Amino acid sequence: MGGQMEILVAEDEALVRVRLLAQLKAWGLEPLACEDGDQAWEILQTPQSPKLALIDWMMPGADGPELCRRVRRLEHGSQMYLILLTGRDSKEDLVAGLESGANDYVTKPFDPAELRARLNVGMRVTELQQRLIEAERHRAVLQTAGAAAHELAQPLQVMLGNLELMVEQMDGEVDGSLRAVLAAGQRITEIVKQMESTRHVTTKRYTDGVEIIDLKGSSE
Repeated sequence: MGGQMEILVAEDEALVRVRLLAQLKAWGLEPLACEDGDQAWEILQTPQSPKLALIDWMMPGADGPELCRRVRRLEHGSQMYLILLTGRDSKEDLVAGLESGANDYVTKPFDPAELRARLNVGMRVTELQQRLIEAERHRAVLQTAGAAAHELAQPLQVMLGNLELMVEQMDGEVDGSLRAVLAAGQRITEIVKQMESTRHVTTKRYTDGVEIIDLKGSSE
């Protein structure tokens, strides 16, 4: 099991929690532990929470199914992969757990091989979701760049055409400010062309913690 993916572990039984944490760390995951449903909810309701969670069915505070229902109502809830830990194994209980919003379940006492297989599925699903989100974000950027370039092109051509006509009519007596405006217009034309030819999204650092689109790199 690769990667350093974070995973929330909500389990009130200390021995089970310790065993889970040790097993998850051995598989290269980064577990974040909590002891009851209310602590788990404080973490899960934030957009920065781990996208993968092991949630005990029965624990103080909000129980597992209730947590699943709450998470699915969140704006980022569809991105979460929730696995219920339960000592219940009747078909009715398992159906109820899945209908509450859980993606999967593991019965206790858990079998390490089964848990690992189910976690692998969860990791693949969450990684695929993140790739799709990133691809959609890039698609939106490309569409915005194309639309902006299209809207800017015509008025820019009119502006530059009139500026060039003014320069010709002045018969060489062009002041510095007019030359600066003309140069700025030509620079904007180059930027619009780069926006029109953008085929992928490349970013570069602008300030600390802020990335902006590298138009030149995105059009190459």
